[in-house]
Amino acid sequence: MKPSSAGFIAYDLRPSKQAERRILLDFLKCANEAGITISDCRYVGMGGTKFYDFHLMYRFLGLKNTVSLERDPGIHKRAEFNCPYKFVKVEQKTVAEFLAYDLIKTPTIYWLDYDDGVSQEITADIISLGTKITVGGFAFVTVYANPPGVLNGQNTGERLEYFHKNFGDFSIGLTIEDMENVNFPTTVYRILMAAFKNAFAARSDGKFHVFFRIQYQDTSPMITVGGCFCTEEHRRVIEKRIKTDLPFLLTGCPYKIRNLTLTERERSLFDVAVTDRRANSRHAKSLRALGFRPKDFETYRDLIRFLPRYHESII
Repeated sequence: MKPSSAGFIAYDLRPSKQAERRILLDFLKCANEAGITISDCRYVGMGGTKFYDFHLMYRFLGLKNTVSLERDPGIHKRAEFNCPYKFVKVEQKTVAEFLAYDLIKTPTIYWLDYDDGVSQEITADIISLGTKITVGGFAFVTVYANPPGVLNGQNTGERLEYFHKNFGDFSIGLTIEDMENVNFPTTVYRILMAAFKNAFAARSDGKFHVFFRIQYQDTSPMITVGGCFCTEEHRRVIEKRIKTDLPFLLTGCPYKIRNLTLTERERSLFDVAVTDRRANSRHAKSLRALGFRPKDFETYRDLIRFLPRYHESII
């Protein structure tokens, strides 16, 4: 079993990951406004030793019925020690072990935030989610977007053979070109989408709608796919809210969170420029004079509410 990344990755300063978390919260707010009462949901995630997502789920959405899964026995004691709230239950279980014995029917928000590359275990977990999620529940899966370690050193033909052998029908349509490193995030996305489609194919009480597709990179490239298992009426209202609040999620492909390395002075200019209806405001002109391009304005406009601010003291 691969050790938990909580033991060697500093999660404190990951601006793209933090932006993803905040976007996910806003997506859940959209669902809440569509009539799915998020505060009544249970949250099952992977809090590690920092529990960032649990802090946010409680502070912004009021979730108190929560479970954190920590598969690594070497980290479990630290996870229990650092657990921030009494209502968070820390389980020393893999996702598969937890889902196999979880009988609670409360609508649940699952965020399976793996640091592993895509694997049979992960697709099997997604299939299990298809039997567990009740109407009004959510599922999000995050995985490493580059080739997993087992494929390091293999050529594209060998990689394709590995995918056909290990992912079966989920790999239908993949080609040698899809095995190139530059195309791998899209390949991972296609595997996750196929797994979600298969997981809910037999359900007749609702439909799983994929609304959330995010690709980001701090230290490693990652991709998240997820959505809501709901009625058609809820789908329509959720999509309407997303069009207003998070339109960049509705392109039909993963939204890439670009890293904008900005100073505080530059961010102050961007804050005014992208909220000014005048395209040629003096703030926008100042930014263009510094070398910023239209794509930078577009990105900042998308992410203005979600990018964290970090401050370091030099004295």
